[in-house]
Amino acid sequence: MAVGVEVDVLEETTCGWEARGGGRRYVLHDRDNTLYGLFCTELVSNSYWKHRMRNRLVVSNEKSGKSSAFNTVLEQMGRDESTQILRLTREVNLNEAVRKAVVDDKCSLIVAAGGDGTVNVVVNAIMCLQAELRPKLAIVPIGTANDFAGTLLISDDTQQVVGSMYDGEFVPIDVVRIRAGQFERFFANVAAGGNSVEVSESITDDIKATWGPFCYLRGAVSVLGAMKTFRIQATIDAESLEVESWGVLVANGRTNAGHILIAPLASPTDGLLDVIIIKNGDFLDMVEIASKTLFSSLLECQQIIFRQGRKLQLQSSPSMRFTIDGEVIDEVPIEFEIVPGAIYMLVGAGFREKYPN
Repeated sequence: MAVGVEVDVLEETTCGWEARGGGRRYVLHDRDNTLYGLFCTELVSNSYWKHRMRNRLVVSNEKSGKSSAFNTVLEQMGRDESTQILRLTREVNLNEAVRKAVVDDKCSLIVAAGGDGTVNVVVNAIMCLQAELRPKLAIVPIGTANDFAGTLLISDDTQQVVGSMYDGEFVPIDVVRIRAGQFERFFANVAAGGNSVEVSESITDDIKATWGPFCYLRGAVSVLGAMKTFRIQATIDAESLEVESWGVLVANGRTNAGHILIAPLASPTDGLLDVIIIKNGDFLDMVEIASKTLFSSLLECQQIIFRQGRKLQLQSSPSMRFTIDGEVIDEVPIEFEIVPGAIYMLVGAGFREKYPN
């Protein structure tokens, strides 16, 4: 890349910036921060990004676990006319709000201030856009569990996170597409099917407030006597399995339910799903599964079938419902598929070392 090319025109387009000079045309794409052609690297590192990173949409969930920290986050970011604030309510059409912010207002950064549920809805809104239009995503973890932020090694120090939005690293992160008939949804962290749905439905706001990140373990106690068995047919890439199962976990992130390590080999950049099938058993098997989960050794349990692959097709009798990053989905999922490098996300220090692939 040559330095010192004289630029006659620099203008913004829907795909990034276009520069024209010396009879040549050069395009800088938002998605990879790479200038194709011959252009001045000084412009890339300074003028371009300082301008673009000021255009941002901050999406907050006031019901998240640490929502009182949101005003502090806004103070750290600095509120001006280039920062849009959107508070999630039932009346908000987030998909349309994100589309407008990106297409009409030239927003290149979405900030998700909340927990895994907030990240989930923001990821879905971003995935409604064509790949070349998708903005970057930065997570400010002020929810109850913040599992996916942990997978990305995002700090709990909000001031540090806000500062890294300007000089930190954004990496293309995988997301998972889930389809059931005409239904299509995306998630970033974990989908949990089977008896885990009943656990999620048993958790009240009072339990969340009292137990915090351990609320999911507390909820599991209430369903111990009513575990269902599911007869599943699972096809993972070219391999087919028939199993009587208590549940299925499909992971892109490593932890779930309050930083419980369920998928220690998962990487959000390897282009693979981590599929964990829990075989049914008796009470002692349940105790073993629970103990190994608590001590981060779930995959060592004999009741566990573990596979990695790009696609999972699943049939179940009775039908198996799923929770997706904490949200209960009534439609019956039949297919999960990885979408490699779908969204550029802010990552924390040491991410490249932990996920070298």
